Amino acid sequence: MVPHLKDLQDRSIFTPSEITSIVERRRKSEYLLHRRNSARKSDYLRYIEDEIMLEKLRKLRKEKVLLELKAEREARYNNNNSDDEDSDDNEKQAAYKTSGSGDSHIIRHIHYIYQRTLRKFHYPLDILLNYANFAKDVKSFKHLSRIYAQGIQYHPREVGLWIEASSFEYFGYVAQDYENNSLSKKGDEGIDSKVVGSSISNARILMQRALRINKNSEELWNQYFSLELHYIQKLWGRQQVLEGGVDVTVGDLSGIGSADEEEGDEEEDEEKQEEKHAKWTQSLTTLLPSQIIYKNAIKALPTNIQFRLKFIETCRQFPNTEMLISYIMDSITRDFGSSVEGWVARISFVEEGMMNGEEGIEVGLLGMDNEEEEGGSDDDEEEGERPTKKARVEKEESNELVVAAAVSSGDAALDLLQEALEAVPTSKMYLEGARFLRLRIQRLVTEDGDEGKEEDVSYLLQANEDAEGAAQRHVHLLEELYAQAADKNVTSVSLTLDQVDFLLSTDQITKAYNLLSIATAMASSTPTIDDNNARLWLRWAEISSQMEEPSFSSTKILHKALLSTSIHSRRAHNLILTELIQQLMMKPTRTAKVDDELKSLFQKLILLSQGSDYSMPAKKSEDDDEADEEEDTVNVASTFLAYLKYTMDTKDDNAQRNKQEDVIRSIYSSVLYHSNYGKSCSGKTGEELLTMKSFFDLCIEYEKTSRSGNAKKNKKGKKKAKKLRLCKLYETGIGFFESCGGGSSLWRNIVDGYTRELQDVKYSL
Repeated sequence: MVPHLKDLQDRSIFTPSEITSIVERRRKSEYLLHRRNSARKSDYLRYIEDEIMLEKLRKLRKEKVLLELKAEREARYNNNNSDDEDSDDNEKQAAYKTSGSGDSHIIRHIHYIYQRTLRKFHYPLDILLNYANFAKDVKSFKHLSRIYAQGIQYHPREVGLWIEASSFEYFGYVAQDYENNSLSKKGDEGIDSKVVGSSISNARILMQRALRINKNSEELWNQYFSLELHYIQKLWGRQQVLEGGVDVTVGDLSGIGSADEEEGDEEEDEEKQEEKHAKWTQSLTTLLPSQIIYKNAIKALPTNIQFRLKFIETCRQFPNTEMLISYIMDSITRDFGSSVEGWVARISFVEEGMMNGEEGIEVGLLGMDNEEEEGGSDDDEEEGERPTKKARVEKEESNELVVAAAVSSGDAALDLLQEALEAVPTSKMYLEGARFLRLRIQRLVTEDGDEGKEEDVSYLLQANEDAEGAAQRHVHLLEELYAQAADKNVTSVSLTLDQVDFLLSTDQITKAYNLLSIATAMASSTPTIDDNNARLWLRWAEISSQMEEPSFSSTKILHKALLSTSIHSRRAHNLILTELIQQLMMKPTRTAKVDDELKSLFQKLILLSQGSDYSMPAKKSEDDDEADEEEDTVNVASTFLAYLKYTMDTKDDNAQRNKQEDVIRSIYSSVLYHSNYGKSCSGKTGEELLTMKSFFDLCIEYEKTSRSGNAKKNKKGKKKAKKLRLCKLYETGIGFFESCGGGSSLWRNIVDGYTRELQDVKYSL
C-alpha cells in the first residue's frame, strides 16, 4: 500500500501526518484480526466501516483539489505574460493531480477485507448483502457478479438472492452518469464502468435453477413471470422503433371478433383477415413464455387461488397484457369454478373491468385457451394439424356470441353474482355477495355526497338514474339477497351479524334486535363447543343496551347466554363472562346482591382462565365458512383490573376499612398466587401482558399507601407485614415478566425496575 498512499500524499489529498495515522489505524485493525483465541466479526466490520469513511473523505478532498486546479487554470489563462514552457509543465502537473493509483486503492482494499471476512465466517448472509450493496454503490460490477455467485452457492434457499442475481443479469445497474456519457470507459476511480445487463438468457438460467431448488416459492414464480413480461415489452418497443412508429399492441391484435368487425361489413376482405391473423399469431408467440411459466407455476401450487391472483396484479403493471389476464381468469374459472374463492375472484375481475370501461372481459380471447382443452376437441382433426380457416372463423363467431351475452344484461358483475349464488348456495357465498353489494352502496353514497366525483360511479348507474337512486336499488338487491338466504335456510353467524350491521346502518335497530333474538334462540337449540354463538349473544346484549325499552336487558341476555353456552367452550364462556362482569360493574346503583354476584363470577372466571390457550381463537379449517373472520382475543386481565378498581372504589368508614383491605388482598392473591394465570406469560397476548403490568402496579401502589385503621398498637409488626407483602408482589412480578423471555426490551426493563424497587424495600426492613 506504500506507493498508493505516497501517490495520495504527493497529490495533496492527504497530508503526511494523515498518511501516518491511516497506516497506524490499519496496523491496529490487522492486529485485531489476528487474535490468538478467535477473531471477531465486529473487528472485521469495524475495519470495513473505517475504510469506507476514509474513501468518502478521499472523494471530498479530491473534489477540493480539482476545484483548486480549475481556479489555477483560469488564472493562468488570464495571465498573458506566461511562457509556453511553464504552461506545458503546469498542464502536466495538473494532469498528474487529476488521477493516480491511489484513487482505486481504498476500494480495492475494502474488497480484500470483505473477501477475507466471507472466507473466515463461511459466507454469512448479512455480510454478503452488505458487500453487494457496497459493490453497487461503487459500481464494481465484476465483483457484484462474484458476490451473487457465492451467495446462491452457500444460501440456495434464499429466494431474494436468486431474484437479485437474475435482476442484475437482465437489468444491470446503469447509473445516470453512464447514460449522460460523463465518464469514460475507465472512470476516475479506476473501476470498470462498463454497463452490464440485458442478458435475458443468463437471467432465465438463474431463475430456472432457483425454481428447481425452491419449486414452491410463490415469489420466485411471480418474479420469473414478471421478468418475461419485461422482456416482451422490450421486444415490442424495439419492433415499434424498427417499423417506424407502427404501434403493434395487444389491443390492436384483438381485431378478430372486435367492434371494428361488427361495425364493418360481414364479409371482410381476405387480405385483411390474413393480416389480422398474422398479428394475432405474432402477439401469441411473444406472450407464450409468460403463459408457459404460469402453467408450470399452477402445477407446482395448484390449490392456491391467491397465488394466481398475484399474476393478474403483475400483468396489470404492464401494458397490453389483456390476453394473458383473460387466460389466467379462464384457468381460475376452470379449476375453482365450484369454490367461493373462484367466484369472488371472477366477480371482482368483472367489477374492475366495468370500472375501467372494458367489455367482454369474462371470456378468454382466441388463441389463449388451454392446450389440454384444445387437444381432442375435434375428432376429425389430426394431431398436430392446424385448424382450417373455416373452423377458426366459426370459433371466432362463437366467442363473439358469448361476449355479447356476457354484456347484454348491463351489469355483468350482478349477473355473475346471481349465477354464483345459484351454483354455490352456501353461507360463505351469500356473505361475500352481501359484502360486494354493501361495498357498492358505500361507494355510491360517498360519491353522491361529492358531485365532483359522480363520474367515478357512472358504470353503476342505469338510464336516467343518479347515484342516490342507484344506491336505493342496491339496497333492495341486498335485502333480496338476505331474504333469499333465509328462504333457502342458509345461515351462519357471520351472515347474521352482517345483516345486523346492514340493518343498523339503515336505522332499523328493532329489526336487528328481533333478528338476533331469533338467531340466538336457534343457536341455543343446537349448542356447539365453538365460540361463534357467543358473538351473537354479545351483539344482542350490545344492541339491547342501546335501546330505550328492550324486551330483555343486556344483563339478562348475558345470563341466558351463560346458560346456553357449553362450559367446555372456555373461550366462548370467558367472552360472555367478562362482558357480564363489565355490565354489572357499570350499574348506577351498587347493592349487596350485585357485589355477591360479582364475587361469584370473578371466582368462576379465575377457574376458567387456567392454562394457556383460553384466550386464543380456535384454528379453523379452510372449508369453514367462518374461517376468514378476524376475532378478538379475550383479555381477562382487563376484567381482573377493572374488578380490583371497582372494589377499591368504596367510601366505607374506618371500622369497615380493615375488612375491605382483606377483600382487596384476596382478589389480587387469587389472581397472582392461587391460580396459574399470574404465574407465567405463556399463552397471553401483548395487550394482556401490558394490562398485567398495570395490575401489578395498582397492587403495589395500594400496599404502599394502605393504612390498617388508626390503631397504634403493634405498629412495628404491621409495618413489617406491609413490607413483606410488597416484597412478595415484586418477586411475583419479576418471575411473571421473566417468563416472557428476552425477546423484547420492554419486559427486560420492567424486570429491572421491579428488581431495583425490591432491593430498596429489602434494605428498609
